[in-house]
Amino acid sequence: MLTDIEITYFRSRIDDVLRDGSPTAWQRQFLTDIRAKIDRDGTKTKLSDKQLSMLRKLTKLEGTSVVELPQPGDRWKPRQPRFNTWRAPSRRWRYREMKWAAILMMFIIMGVAQLFTGGGTPSAVITEVNAPSPSSFRSQGFTVTDGDTIRMADGTPVRLVGFNTPEKFEPMCAREAELGNRASDRLRQLVVSGTSTVTKVACACALGTEGTSKCNFGRSCGILRVDGKDVAQTLIAEGLAVSFQCERTQCPKMPRPWCS
Repeated sequence: MLTDIEITYFRSRIDDVLRDGSPTAWQRQFLTDIRAKIDRDGTKTKLSDKQLSMLRKLTKLEGTSVVELPQPGDRWKPRQPRFNTWRAPSRRWRYREMKWAAILMMFIIMGVAQLFTGGGTPSAVITEVNAPSPSSFRSQGFTVTDGDTIRMADGTPVRLVGFNTPEKFEPMCAREAELGNRASDRLRQLVVSGTSTVTKVACACALGTEGTSKCNFGRSCGILRVDGKDVAQTLIAEGLAVSFQCERTQCPKMPRPWCS
């Protein structure tokens, strides 16, 4: 499983590589899938040794070896930037140095916090409700992560409410994996077939936890409509999703009937 420090680092570096790097199509899909997995599972994210090795390789900073992240309690000091010439660094380089320094400072703070809290991982609460609230997403574009999750243009992950689709990242059987990929592909088809709108809604979390890692792994909640119709209705009707309704502050057990 990943630590809070690793999650913070990999989220930032994956976003940098997808935005500013030049990954191959396979590498882009790999990083997108891992980013969605981290958003969904948080510190419960499980990666194989091969996946973790590839992730470290693709997210390492230029001019460094594969990253070895500091662990809580380690005595560690950030390296001073080294320049090969007497010229002042470019503006782009200064920006990267400042961002990297901010990330390192976050690592140190989180490491100290874990020493005092015992490094515990808060339990997550599934966060779907149908009570709408003012939307902050209407003017943004988005990409599809899987059958019931999207990512807004500003990087916000959004869990679509009212339904659950098969898992394609950690399926319980081959049939669930197949249906999970079909649900993702079908959602992409629906999005390009008409006018899409995303409405932000309140999450079914314990009071005071929304917007934190204790609520839905920090994800927001929303309803996606295409030409005014909730995509949940279409996916459920086509057998690619099941209804999943929550109460105001809690949800029932996640329905996953595809392997039974």
